Amino acid sequence: MRVELLDPDAARWHETVAQLRHDFYHLPSYVRLVAAYDGGEPRAVYAEEGAGRLLVPLIVRRAGPGMLDGTSPYGYPGPLVSGPGPFARDVWPAVRERLRAEGLVSLFVRLHPLLNPDPPEEAGVVVEHGETVSVDLRLPAEALWRQTVSGHRNEINRAVRAGHRVYVDTRWEHLPTFGRLYRATMQRLGAGAYYLFPDRYFEQLREALGDRLRLCVVDIGGAVAAAGLFAETDGIVQYHLSASDAAFTRDRPVKLLLHFVRGWAKARGNLRLHLGGGVGGRPDSLFRFKAGFSPARHPFRTLRVVLDEAAYAELVRAHDPTQDPTGLDGFFPLYRRPLATASQPG
Repeated sequence: MRVELLDPDAARWHETVAQLRHDFYHLPSYVRLVAAYDGGEPRAVYAEEGAGRLLVPLIVRRAGPGMLDGTSPYGYPGPLVSGPGPFARDVWPAVRERLRAEGLVSLFVRLHPLLNPDPPEEAGVVVEHGETVSVDLRLPAEALWRQTVSGHRNEINRAVRAGHRVYVDTRWEHLPTFGRLYRATMQRLGAGAYYLFPDRYFEQLREALGDRLRLCVVDIGGAVAAAGLFAETDGIVQYHLSASDAAFTRDRPVKLLLHFVRGWAKARGNLRLHLGGGVGGRPDSLFRFKAGFSPARHPFRTLRVVLDEAAYAELVRAHDPTQDPTGLDGFFPLYRRPLATASQPG
């Protein structure tokens, strides 16, 4: 079995995502972008044996003196696997061996709720965090409307009667406005500094994803009341990032936004609009808002692998001696756990 770490320029990475069903999180250009902001190196683990292939995008970071670790780029870049059933099981020991030989101490992977329905239990510890919501775009438009909860329907109808306008900003004129609203929205929600992306990030995201990325805008009286970035890849439309102006809170513009995108994505022949879940996978108000558009649910899971137990334990003890390095179902890896926060998924 051949296992290697690819860089974003490797032809094998590009060929694999072109041949297997994937999402934009698996694209070399996206991984390169996120790695630059995360302070790591963009890589993908690639394994091949006979007709079997596996590809997992990673950001490789320095973990300690002479030690590295691997983590998923932001989103759901779970493993892409093809080939006979035994390959998906047998590939992981070889992957672990190769990553350890490269100096990696641990591996953290966010699994894709749609593309990874069967978690790789043989790879390491799989933790389930909650559910995400998707819209089945194969259903008739009338069925999708019936699936929408009455409160959402009423407010969408009210917005339409009021003349609120929603459209795809094909000229990207409102991208700077989106950036400003997104940062303000994150600050209102108490998000960490990591999520306060500068305008340059959104420009780079547009460059990285090309025609896959769309900016959709809700206009109320000539003002941008809400906007969202949606990525279209291989029949999946991802609700990636959105923002709204606090001045239009009572108008609930994001409901009209998602109603519009649902119809737009369906008209383009896509199969699923994936809305994601609550914060950290929790069934919070954000999850309930999304759940109002569809009854379809998908588990959000993460994979945690300790590749070098001695080195991992050493890093954990040095970071916080009160933590048990054998506990893999909370924040992971533990040596990156912020000391002032409660345990949560990494």
